Amino acid sequence: MAIQDKQMKLDIAHVWDISSATYDNKEGHGIQSEIEKEAWKTLFRSLLPSGRLEVLDAGCGTGEIGLLFTEMGHHVTGLDLSEQMLAKAREKTSRKKYDINFRAGDAENPPFEAETFDVVVTRHLLWTLPHPDTAVRNWEKVLRKGGVLIVIDGLYNGGSIERKTRQFISDFLTFLVERRYPGRKQYPDEIKTELPNPYGVPPKKTIEYFRKTGFKNIKDLDLKEISKIQKEKMSFRKRIVFKPQSHLIYGEKV
Repeated sequence: MAIQDKQMKLDIAHVWDISSATYDNKEGHGIQSEIEKEAWKTLFRSLLPSGRLEVLDAGCGTGEIGLLFTEMGHHVTGLDLSEQMLAKAREKTSRKKYDINFRAGDAENPPFEAETFDVVVTRHLLWTLPHPDTAVRNWEKVLRKGGVLIVIDGLYNGGSIERKTRQFISDFLTFLVERRYPGRKQYPDEIKTELPNPYGVPPKKTIEYFRKTGFKNIKDLDLKEISKIQKEKMSFRKRIVFKPQSHLIYGEKV
């Protein structure tokens, strides 16, 4: 890995270390209701092979998705650059007495032998990666034959006038109600300029990464129903700015 890549990964880990304290409170991150939890499980069950599966949650963050797979009866390994995110994830699993193996490491280059997992799943990760094409290739390597890759991502803040206006109104209402101005834990410009997808990944681009790597039976599923459930649990000041364009891309290793 080039020296500049190593420094970038350290900088990225630092951003998410800071973000870990409030990450689950952000719209669409923490799973806020049993209805949402069951909606995710129903979706995943429709995509997974039968049996107890070995699952890699790449870029696991605070462990929300890995916990779902554990509750569904699978064995999960969580991987993340951020030690603070992993601390949050370990705290959750300890409370629930779940057996999840969390490891610090680079999701772009997972430190596992080839053909170790039946499933690789990522959520809100692909847009954060300097080399998403490399990541998809490496995820394919650690999958067993017939294994599946599930990437959940979307389009986020592209800086449109509508988005900025909605954000201003939301922030102003938060200030009025909570007497605080919400912080923005976003990547600094020096990191953003190095990312190919700094405002999210369009489905077509994610599918392109899958196809170039050789995945088959690729599916593009929108997440409108889950987004609708998420929005119902939000306060008005959060709902006005929550306008997700999320998708799930699925593929099978040949």
